[in-house]
Amino acid sequence: MSMLSDSLIDVTPRSATSLVERCCVRIDQALVALAESMRVLRSRRNGLARISCLPLDILVTIFRHFESFENHTSTSRHRGAPICLILTHVCKQWRQLALDCPTLWIYISCVSPRWLGVMLERSKDAHLVATYHAPVSLRGCLEPVLSHLPRIKVLRICSVSPDVDRIVELLSSQPALSLQIFEFTVIGTVHHSLMPISDTIFQGQVPLLQSVELVLCSLSWTWSIFSGLRSLSVRGTTGALPTPAQLLSTLRYMPDLEQLTLQSLSTTFWDTGLCDKVPLTRLKSMALDIGAAQTVVSLFECLVLPAGVRVALYISQIEGSQSFSDLFSAMDRASDGPSPVVRSLRAIRISNNGFVVQFNTSMAFKSHHYYSWNPADDNIPLSIQFTCNPLAHVQPTIIFELCRIASQGRIHSMFLELLYDLPELFWRTGSAGLLDLHVIRISRNSIRGLIDALSIDDIQASVVAYPSLRVLELEGINFGDHEAEDLQHAIKQRAECGAHIHKLRLTGCIKNLTVDQVRLLEEAGVNVDWDGHDEETCADPGRHRYAPGRLF
Repeated sequence: MSMLSDSLIDVTPRSATSLVERCCVRIDQALVALAESMRVLRSRRNGLARISCLPLDILVTIFRHFESFENHTSTSRHRGAPICLILTHVCKQWRQLALDCPTLWIYISCVSPRWLGVMLERSKDAHLVATYHAPVSLRGCLEPVLSHLPRIKVLRICSVSPDVDRIVELLSSQPALSLQIFEFTVIGTVHHSLMPISDTIFQGQVPLLQSVELVLCSLSWTWSIFSGLRSLSVRGTTGALPTPAQLLSTLRYMPDLEQLTLQSLSTTFWDTGLCDKVPLTRLKSMALDIGAAQTVVSLFECLVLPAGVRVALYISQIEGSQSFSDLFSAMDRASDGPSPVVRSLRAIRISNNGFVVQFNTSMAFKSHHYYSWNPADDNIPLSIQFTCNPLAHVQPTIIFELCRIASQGRIHSMFLELLYDLPELFWRTGSAGLLDLHVIRISRNSIRGLIDALSIDDIQASVVAYPSLRVLELEGINFGDHEAEDLQHAIKQRAECGAHIHKLRLTGCIKNLTVDQVRLLEEAGVNVDWDGHDEETCADPGRHRYAPGRLF
């Protein structure tokens, strides 16, 4: 009120109209002045914040990292405004900094057409990272972005099948001179034949392309345009499956390939007698899901691979151990050097006739979740997921046959998960080829067969199963009647024969096991590590269902 003149201080709503109007005008002017003063003060105060001490180049780097991390999720908040736009409304310094930095505007997530023009304009000539996901408007979002195709560095498209032909036409309209990563996924039901991806895409000019991932696309399999690729992933196709000649021809164009994934491409066996081998001397990892074992064997017969390449395989209709013998023979012939020394085995039963077997160069697997697997782990040179022909009556002991072929019995640790009731014969079969085994860990299995195999009776006193076994880990085991006592007896027998088990680890939901029984186990001379009853694990057995990860 002190900002009003004395003549206006006493004005009330009952005063003359002219006085009321003059008073309102003066008050509005005073409010504007106060708002400006507050703005200046806030700006001054913000200028004293510690973050204002940061050099501008560091602040820009922070903005870029934040934008890169948030660009896929930020549009669901802030009414669809990209993070870089929000930064322009913080303070004058940040606004000018953002407007002067084109690379801050390069993450084009085609979700909000409202801001698309702003992003494209303010990014100027900088290389773009563009993402499109249906059902966002093709015409309103993707078409304007693809008009800038020559400066797109990373392009990820997820489209429904009716839009695929139009998208392929747009991708074929201009060269992609800056493109390094290209991903194209088709979702939903495909009701018609799709325009194939061929050498006409990008007008045949994509000199910097290094990585391609195609999911359920139609492919021509004549890709000289992709000759410089470092990574190729093809996960299914809506077109014709490749012939062996087409597949080898495609790989021949990619001598610098480092990662190869072919998934859900069940091609057929072919005669490799007259096949010219395809050298992939820089390959670091490959994941194959191309059908039966003989088809995989045929492919390896036609390749030259460097030593130490990581391999993940999905194979159907395994007939028996001979299938693996042929497979490993072909892999050895394809490899230009010795195989890595594996030290541990992990086997998971995923169905009555399905298994996952992994070999690791270290003594343990990184993941402690026994209901999933990660073949992309650097320490895992070989992962095989396979299903057996039900008519072949393949037994779980095929795991040991596979181990014998792959590792020549050099395994020191064995992890068996979800194999359920394994009889004594299973364990004794494994012992015959695993004399150096130090660690056994089993999860969610019956242990009666293992206890019987570890026991030593008068008839077999000279035969000790797993003579080098020192550590036994039981996870999620439900002890049956007298099994704790029988395990204690077996541990004592082994100690008397010099085959000591030094450590027994009991973790997870272990029913029918008491503190007194654990004490008896300790009295047998073994170090027992027991976490008691885990009620949370007991309450939700479904949490341990097998859930396969992506191959790579």
